[in-house]
This record gives sequence, C-alpha cells and structure tokens, in this order.
Amino acid sequence: MNEIKEYINPDKLPPEMPVPPSTIPFKYTKTLSKNDTHALGFRELDPLKWLQWLVKSSRATGQLTSEQNIETNAAFASKVLKVLSKNWSGISQESKTRIVELLQDRTIIPTKQGMKIPSETYFSSVKLFADLPVIVSLPNVKEDFLTTLGVRKTLEIGVVFDRLMSGSAQLWSHVDLIKYLASVWDDVPTRDRERLKNTPVCPAEPMEGKPPQQRYRISDLYEPNDSLRCLGLPILQWPGDYSVRSKEAKLLSTLGLRDAPNYIDLVNIISTAGQSTNSSLQEFALRYFIENSQSKGYNSVRIASVRTPPFLPVQGSEGKLSTPGDCFTNERVAVLGFDLLRSDLHTYAVLFGVQTDPPVDRCIQRLTKKPPKTKRQAREMFGYMTSRIGAITNQHIEVLGSASIVPITDLKEAGDNEGGRVRYLPPRMCFLGDGGELSSMFDFVDFGTEAELFLLRCGSKQEPTISDIALLLTQQPAKSLHVWGQDRYLEVLIKVANAWSSLKTNKSLVERMQRAPFLLATKVESLDEASVLEDTDERSGLKKWHLAKASDVVIVDEIGNYNLFKTHVLAAPQQDETLERMYEQLGVPGLSSLVEERQKIVGLEPGNRPDQRTALKLQSIIRERARLFLYDYPKESLHPNRDNKWLEKNLTVQTVRSIVIKTSLKGTDIKCVQEKTATLRQESNRTWTICITEKYNMAQVSRLLARLLLVRPKPRDSMVLTEFLRSELSGLQEAGINVERILRQKEKEARVAQEMHKSQLEQEQRARDEREALQRQMEAQGDRNTGPDIDVDVHDSMPGDFPGARDGKEHEADNTQEPASLFGGFKKMLGLDSGRKPQSAMPDDERLAYDHDDGPQAPPKKPRQLPDDDLQGPAMTSQQLYDLTQQAVQSTRPHTSSVLKSEPAMHRVEEMHTTCDAKPGMNVVYTGEASNLRVFLDQEVIQGSNATAENFMASNQEGLEYFASVLHDCAAIYKLPRDSMHIFYDHESRTKAFNKSNSIFFNYRMFESDHLAMVKRGNKDLPVRVWATTTAHELAHNIEGDHNVRFQNVL
Repeated sequence: MNEIKEYINPDKLPPEMPVPPSTIPFKYTKTLSKNDTHALGFRELDPLKWLQWLVKSSRATGQLTSEQNIETNAAFASKVLKVLSKNWSGISQESKTRIVELLQDRTIIPTKQGMKIPSETYFSSVKLFADLPVIVSLPNVKEDFLTTLGVRKTLEIGVVFDRLMSGSAQLWSHVDLIKYLASVWDDVPTRDRERLKNTPVCPAEPMEGKPPQQRYRISDLYEPNDSLRCLGLPILQWPGDYSVRSKEAKLLSTLGLRDAPNYIDLVNIISTAGQSTNSSLQEFALRYFIENSQSKGYNSVRIASVRTPPFLPVQGSEGKLSTPGDCFTNERVAVLGFDLLRSDLHTYAVLFGVQTDPPVDRCIQRLTKKPPKTKRQAREMFGYMTSRIGAITNQHIEVLGSASIVPITDLKEAGDNEGGRVRYLPPRMCFLGDGGELSSMFDFVDFGTEAELFLLRCGSKQEPTISDIALLLTQQPAKSLHVWGQDRYLEVLIKVANAWSSLKTNKSLVERMQRAPFLLATKVESLDEASVLEDTDERSGLKKWHLAKASDVVIVDEIGNYNLFKTHVLAAPQQDETLERMYEQLGVPGLSSLVEERQKIVGLEPGNRPDQRTALKLQSIIRERARLFLYDYPKESLHPNRDNKWLEKNLTVQTVRSIVIKTSLKGTDIKCVQEKTATLRQESNRTWTICITEKYNMAQVSRLLARLLLVRPKPRDSMVLTEFLRSELSGLQEAGINVERILRQKEKEARVAQEMHKSQLEQEQRARDEREALQRQMEAQGDRNTGPDIDVDVHDSMPGDFPGARDGKEHEADNTQEPASLFGGFKKMLGLDSGRKPQSAMPDDERLAYDHDDGPQAPPKKPRQLPDDDLQGPAMTSQQLYDLTQQAVQSTRPHTSSVLKSEPAMHRVEEMHTTCDAKPGMNVVYTGEASNLRVFLDQEVIQGSNATAENFMASNQEGLEYFASVLHDCAAIYKLPRDSMHIFYDHESRTKAFNKSNSIFFNYRMFESDHLAMVKRGNKDLPVRVWATTTAHELAHNIEGDHNVRFQNVL
C-alpha cells in the first residue's frame, strides 16, 4: 500500500485498461467517493502519466502482453487513441504538447497497410492511390485529435513527385495535379506549398532548342498568351482553353505563374534581339513595352537604380544600342559625344526613362576630358553649355574655371586642321573679343555671343583687369618689356600703382610682386655699356633701364646721395609719386636708409665757434620764407606736425668753421668724402640744428630744410625752396606769391593767440572769484546751521572718486580696505586690486580728471569728518551691482550727429555737504574715423589754427589708430559696443573724458601726451588700465549723472 499513489476515474479511463503498479485497482475504490480516495492520499491517474507508462511498457519485457502493446496491436492502439480523444479537450496545453511529442514518431495509427507513424497516414478522404496508408478501425476518434498527431488530409507533395511524375508509367498529368491541389489548397501544409513553388513540375509549350519533356518551376513559366508567345517566352503547356478566372489559374498565379515579363526580362529580350539583328522581335518588344508600360508597371521602375544592358536604338548608328541613362533626346548633346535616342522613340522617351539632356556633371566631365579642337567645335560645345548655365553651380565653376578647355589656335574653322598647333587654357586665363593692343600679351578668343555667356560664367573676362596685368608682369616681365617697350611698360606700371589700394588686398599677388624681377629701374652706366633701352644725358652719362626685384631697387629720396651713387644703384623711376609709393609698399628701400653718413664739423665747441650773425640772419630768413613755402603746399607731402610753428620751436642755425661729410653705401666698399657748406644735426627727439659755414651754399641749405619738412623731397622742391630763401619779398610778390596776405595772416594769428590768452586769464580770474564767493557763502550758511564746513573740490581725483571724497586724513582708514564686490575681477584685470594709496603717492598717469575742467586751484580746506553711512550710502548686493553694470553697459549708444555742443554747468551735491559738481562745456564737430571710432575736433582748434578736419586726420592718423586700439581693449573688458565710444581733441581743457546722453568721449590730446609713446613701444598695459578705469567712471554716469553717494556705490 505504500507504493499506491493514484486511483482510476472510470469517467476518463475504462477500468479494464492496464494501469501502472502505482495505481490501486478499481475494484477497491469503486465504492469510494472522490473525497474518500483523496482522504486516503490518492490522486487521480493523469492521462499523460498513463500514456507514458504504456509506451514505456510496450518496449519492456514482461510488463504487458502483446495484446496490450500500443505499437503493434491495432485493437489496443485504437482503444488508447479513443481514450485520449475522449479526454483531449480537458488536457492542458502543456500535456497535449508532450503527448504529441510522445506519439508522433511511434507506429500507433492502424492503417490498411498496418501500423504507421501519424505523419505517414492519411484520412480516408484521400483516395488518389489505392495503396495509400489510410487509417482504419478508429471509430469515435476525433479528427482534430488525429490531425494534431500528424495524420494528413492531403497527399504529401513528395509522394506526388516520386510516384506520379517520374518514369514512363505516368498515370496522372500535371494538369490533374493542379486540379487536385486547387480543390484541397486550404489543407496543404505550408512546407508542401513552398516545395511545390520551388520544384519543376510543369512542362512548357515546345520551344526551339529546348527538350520536349523538360519541366519548369511554375514561376519560370508564363500564361498561355499570344503576345507572350511572340516574345519567345516559355509558355505553360495547358491543353484546351486557359481561363484566367478559373480556380486552377488562380492557384497557378499563387504559385508564381507570370502574366508578363518583368522590366529586366523585357529589356533583355529587346537587347538580345537588337544585338542579333532580329529587328522584328526588337520592334515587337519595343511596342509591347510602350503599350504595357502602365499596366505592367514598367513606368514605375526607378531606372537609375537598375542596371540594364544597352537596349535602346541610337539615332544615326545602325545596330548600336544604349541604356536609358546614356542616350538623350536633345540633338545638341551630340557635340559632347553623347548618344541620341532614335527620333521615332522621342515621344516615348519618358516611358523608357530617357532624359532630354545629360546631367550637367557628365557634360562637364566630357568637356574637360575631350575639349574642343577647333573653333567650330568650341562654338557648339560652349553654346550648348550656355543652355545649361542654370544648372551650373559654383562648385562646377571652380572645376571649369581652372580646367584647360579653351582652344587657342590660329585655325578659324573646323576642318582647318593643318598648319597650326592647338593649346588649351582655363577660361579664367582667357579674355573675350579681339583684344586690340593687348592681344599680343593676353589670350583673346571669339566663339560667338552664345558661347561667350558660358565662358563669362566660368571666369573669362571681357578685358584684363589691373590684377591680371599685374600678374602678367610678374610672370612674363621680359616679354612684356620687349613687346611694349620701355615707355609703354612704364605707363602700365603707373596704372598698376594707381590701383595699388585694391591690389594690396590680394596677398598672393603681392608676394609674387615682391619676389618677381618686374620693377623698372635705371642705372647710370658708361657709353660702351649702353643698350637699346637708354636715355642719354650729357652731364650724367647714359641711363640704362633694367628689370629688377624689389630688394635690388632703391627709391631716390635724397638727390644728393643719388648723385653720389647713381652708377652703383638701380633707382626707381622718379616720374610719378604714386609709382614710388607702390615701390615702397613692395619693400623697395629708400636710398637714404642704405647710406651711412659721418660728419666732421669744426667750430661746434664753445671756445672755437665763429661769429653767429650769419646763422641768425639765415634762421630769420628760414622762419619767414618757410611760411611762404608751406602755405599752399600739398598737405599729404608734409611731415606730420612739422609746420612753420614747429620750425620756430625746434630748428636753429649755427655757424661753424668747416664741414666734411664721409658718405658710404651700406654693404659695399663704396665711399665718398665731400666738403660741405651746410649739414643737419639732430640734437634730440624734437630739435634740429643746421650747421653752415660762413660762405654757405643756399642750395645745400634748401635740400636739408626740404628733408626736414617733406616726406619725400624732390629736386624741384629744393629748387623752389632755394628761390624762396634767396629772393627778396618784393621779388616773390612779383612772381605771383601773395606775400602780404601770408604775412598778415601771421600777424593775425599772433594777435588772436594773444587775445585768447588774455581772455583765458580773465575767465580763470572770474572763476576763482565765483568759487571764493560761493565758498564764503556756504561757510557762512554752515556757521549759522552749525553744520559741516563746505569745501569746493576742484583738484584731480582718483578714478572712481567724486569730488571731496578723498580729502583729509579722516578717510584714510576707509580707503585701506575695499568691500568685496562684483568688480573684483575688473580690478584685478586693471591691476587695481593691490590696495589704494593716498593721492600724493599715485603716479601721474593715474591721477585723472574726468567730467570737469580744472581751473587754477585754491588750497582745499580740510573737510569735517563724516559718518561712514553718509559716505558709503545704503549697502548693495552683488546681484544689484551686476544688474547695474548690465544696465550701464546696455544703455550706451553711439553719437550719430556730426555736432555736439553743450554749456558748462556747476551745482552743489546736497547729500555730500562738502562739494560742488562741475560739468564741462563742449563744442566739437565730426572729423573722421580711426579704426571705426568716430573722431570729433573742438571748434576752437579749427578757428584758432586755421586747421581743417582733413589736415588733423592726416597728421594724427597714426596716433589716433593707437588710441583706438587701447579703447577697443577697454570695450572688450566691459563688453561695450565699440560704436558707443568716441574720440575728441581740444587744446586746453583738462577733461579726460565725458558722457553725453550715454555716449562716451575720450580726449586724444591727453593720450598723446601721456601714453602715445608708450604704446608705440609696444607697452599697452598701463594705458589700458588707466583708460579702462576712465571708462568705468563714464559708465557709472549712465546710472547716476552727479558725483554723489549713489554714483560712488555704482562705480
């Protein structure tokens, strides 16, 4: 009893069936209820466990009798299958799967041919063959149960192939097979369907060159159709009429029977027929393609993605075929070597996928690989490319412009292929038209109006630009000189020089010009060395023209030195100043820079000096006549800031006993020693002395004076200046020079200057009186109110201070430590974070005056000490400071007007109790620009010195550019818009900067005197720090206009 685990449920398992030893016989439990058997610890015998025991026992010896063997006894197997079928719906899916796995490979199905495994048996409805293993003796066994085990409802396709379709004893045709399959298709397993599709089972109609009994896969055959027969396709052999609507036709279509050739097959038919000269088949196939293009989907094929053999007939070439992508309908493409579709097919070009024109990339490729050989071909090719100009992109232009496609030849028409050699040039190197006198130096072509449009698009020009001419000179200087001659070559050089402002932006061209030997220069040589290119001068010998590099030429900037070394140097032409400037820009040095001069002067020593009356007289003449000489002289030829006033301050004349000058040419052994009657000595950065002998030569003095006053003096300048110095005023008057007007102007300037000085003194006196009166009034008011003393603060203040905030020792403790703020980073950047010093210890560059004019100063009174709260105002958070900074920066704006005029003002700052706030008056006008910063000039400067905006800008351009670079750095620190910063210039005020309606102005005069020399030496650190602090001060005025407590907090 210990081995008993299950009991038999007679509703599921007949009691007479054998059961496992672990199952209690039914006779012992038939009177017990289900609850009683469970109470005894038994469980119901599961059908799966029972079947597993039967299968295992059927192959074991001694456990079951032969009548109880499920694999050999049909009657017992039928009983077992009946029990399983009866309980099948109540068995779990997992158990069903295990039962199927257990039985599918065992001979448990009784058939007419004995016991078979389920997959080899058929239901009784399958009657194709008499000897099929059809199931028997299985009454009351459910069909779906048997189907699950693998019993077949249809004939296994392999059986059909093996038994019906092989050998000569065929009892069934492929037509019978198709009809049978059509009737049971829904029950045919998927595996058999796939095998049927991939197995050759059907014959084709007899075809030439094919075995009569050859069988094909159904997908390799076509429906019985006359059109398809004419195309030579394999047609399914089908006796009688073939109806496309029948069940058999639908099955055949499902199995892959084709109703038309696909695109590739049809193209292959056309191609094969064309290559074999079967014109009838070729034409029929082409018509079939056209007529069935839409219905069979040929027009939906993406031609570009399909590789096909050539199949389209080409115009003018019998038997030649082309692909849709290689032939076109535009007859003009033939000139580039493309095929044309046969003309009668042009109407159907879209159906075949033939384009009107080839892609422009292919056209360019053909053109660059096979450029035109004759003028006619060039006219046709370039004319066609003009019609495609809308599709030519900038990338194409880069290729075409540099490709050698333009034929240069003396042949005039196609066919004239003898007597000349063709060379090719890129379009960018060609010019259009006949060229005139330039045709001998440049390549000009004329292919007609239409072709010219294409060449213009590719970079050809109607005529050479000045850049082209300059490039030609650097590439072929000798040829150019030979063809044009010296005079014409010089004219061309002058044209190039006139366009230098635009040429210098082309860096590669400038580099070529600096290296190439194309510059025209002269050298004085002896008669026997002269060549055909020569100028004869009886006094100076023969002048020979040479072509040289910039490094081998010199500019004649001093005629005296040139006369000494003219046989040893190549001199730049002196006919045109513009040409000289271009030579200089190319790196040609001035002759004076190559000359070393040593002076030996006797009579400079105090004890050895001769009588100076001659020198004093000459000095007086120079000062008087220099004014006449410079009055109408072109300003651009003058040295900046060197006028008659400069001469009066910085030039003296001294008489000496003798002068000997030893002159040598650098890098050579060439030397020359001369006795002179005049020479020039530089005493300091600004002062000069002309040394003369008692019997001096006025011409030599004139050359020295011209060297001082003029940027590049010419011989004629010295001659004119000599006449001015030698002639009496009456003689100059007779020569047409308005001597009296010029001298009156001098007297007027002196008188105006004296009056201005007197007026200034009076204004300063009035200002002092007013301040003293105001101070007395405020002191009296303070005495009555027992309030603090009032002090008018007019001294220079530190950046960020407001008047009165730094006087007295009482505030030194407050200044020793700065509160942390948003501007800590700015202070570090500006170098101002090392602690504040008393004003007396600050360098002059950091003692700044800002928004007020400082007049004569009275000694400041010691202010009364104020509480800290009164000085510092309410505390501000970092975010508030940051917001104020952003507000100050964003509120700046450019001053767009050409005039700025404001009256001076002064008012008391009430909350400070110690100071008045002064604001300067301004009257400036727009003058020009320096590095995109607008420059303004004080009206008094213009009226007082008779200057003009142009003169001011010309003479101060370099300094203004330096100042602008410093201001640009300041703008970058605060992220200021650069157009909100402006430059102004005045003569006398101490206003370093001012803020007018949120536009900031900076005084160039103060920068010039304090920082210009420093910046020129490359040291911008201190200037940027100082002017950045000035910028911060003026930015603070965007928030608060007065110098009060709030202004100090903002700053």
